[in-house]
Amino acid sequence: MTTFDWKLLEISAANGVLKSVNYLVIAKEGDHEVQSQGHADIEGKINLPFADVREADILTCLQEMYMQDEPKSLKSRLQEQLEYLKTDVNTDLPWQNQVFSVKF
Repeated sequence: MTTFDWKLLEISAANGVLKSVNYLVIAKEGDHEVQSQGHADIEGKINLPFADVREADILTCLQEMYMQDEPKSLKSRLQEQLEYLKTDVNTDLPWQNQVFSVKF
């Protein structure tokens, strides 16, 4: 199961109104992890006075905006990247000398 860990990096406000946020979301599944950093305009999406806004309010807003089960949503894109990591096979760069190593 994929877990999503959200972090607020910065918020922007003017005249007591929350305008936007910069965020980082980390998707984890097993040993695999992918990240996405972004900027979201959330003006008018949280109906609380600025002084009453808490981190949890902003995170809930971001999750409602980006975590839908739709093909182009941030959630779907992060899950696609995790799936790719599960099937990806790392290979040596073709222009470098190939080195034999024993795998245990």
